[in-house]
Amino acid sequence: MFCGDETGAYVVETGWTNSRFGWGGAADPCLQIPTLLTHKGSIGLSALNSNENGNHATRIFDNPNNTSEITNWDAWETLMSQSMSQTLCSDRPILTMDPGFSPPDQKETQTEIMFEKFQAPAYFISHNAALSAFSLGRHTAMVVDCGGGGNVATPVIDGMVLKRSLRRSVRGGDFLDLQLKEVIEKKTGKPLAVRPERLPSGKYKSPTKAHLSSLSAGEKAYRDFCVHASMTDFKKSHGVSLQFAKVDMREVSGLIPDGSVYELPDGTPVNVNEHPDLYVVPEAMFMEGPLTKTPSDPAPMDVEGSDQSGPSDPSLLDVPLHRLAHSALSEADVDCRKELLMNLVLCGRGSRFSGLDTRLNKELTAMTPSTFRVKVASGKGEERSNASWIGGSILTSLGSFQQLWLSKAEYDEYGSTLAVQRFP
Repeated sequence: MFCGDETGAYVVETGWTNSRFGWGGAADPCLQIPTLLTHKGSIGLSALNSNENGNHATRIFDNPNNTSEITNWDAWETLMSQSMSQTLCSDRPILTMDPGFSPPDQKETQTEIMFEKFQAPAYFISHNAALSAFSLGRHTAMVVDCGGGGNVATPVIDGMVLKRSLRRSVRGGDFLDLQLKEVIEKKTGKPLAVRPERLPSGKYKSPTKAHLSSLSAGEKAYRDFCVHASMTDFKKSHGVSLQFAKVDMREVSGLIPDGSVYELPDGTPVNVNEHPDLYVVPEAMFMEGPLTKTPSDPAPMDVEGSDQSGPSDPSLLDVPLHRLAHSALSEADVDCRKELLMNLVLCGRGSRFSGLDTRLNKELTAMTPSTFRVKVASGKGEERSNASWIGGSILTSLGSFQQLWLSKAEYDEYGSTLAVQRFP
């Protein structure tokens, strides 16, 4: 037990694309960085700028479809250590997050590291889905998280995650970013380029665009990071419509505002009015049947240590977003299904397409009985991307939560095996 209403807990969320760090009770994380590091210990953007002597950026997680399984513990420790140093975290309770499908012994290892290496006075592991529901004031919800590595649908009942009902899809936000990039490159007739002065080596002085073939491994990681940042910015600034059950290009063209122009990082303008098919790229999220291109090969950044292949898992599917949510709902208790549909929480960086909540509502309504009502709730802007972290910030600031911490005294008496019981 770790008592006290104002603990100033340190809240940590590590995802496939980005990691977030900050203090309990705050509205936003104080540090948000790419989940990357180098052999020399640089993290985030610093890792992208390190390309000397083979010091290339590598991923913390090996597989985008299983970002809960930590295979490189040294990398995870380095990420925690560097982030705590940058945020001046010392002698504070720490809350980390788990998607709900990590191996049980991982929680024991994390607990040992937190108490033995970082000397945390208290520690807790919570589920991302439950925290996302808490961020919108719900304790029971069907949480649909559209992350960079994939989509996850998780039923949450009274704050408890139903692990047996959890379903995952390989159609993540990074895969859609690559689809969008391919369409733009086809329309412009050239590969996306990064402004030469932004490259870490600083050796490109002329206006000539720096293309992938002329870059080193470290610069490729930086270029891919900039490309995905551009595609994310495009999705946010030019909302891609997802309200159509069947795509009619003439109908799409009529809905695009006049003068919609997006400027790529190298200054090339893209007139969206002339390319309405840019607006239908997200249809892959609702496309029936397996995709023609394997979405488990998005390779969001060209970095070392990124093994895209993963073990066969019955909870890992290649299905549309609405069928993913329906599959998870079908595994939940019958008595809870109506309430879950009434509280469908949409979150994650990949959910920021304009109209995604309306389209998901429409598709699920068509699949469920008329007596069921579907109601989708989602945050605005960064609240969607940071939903899990915000929920963790809210949870750790509650006085009633403080008795749930696993304290250092309890760890010393019972060991790390208590983590399996305390963090189900």
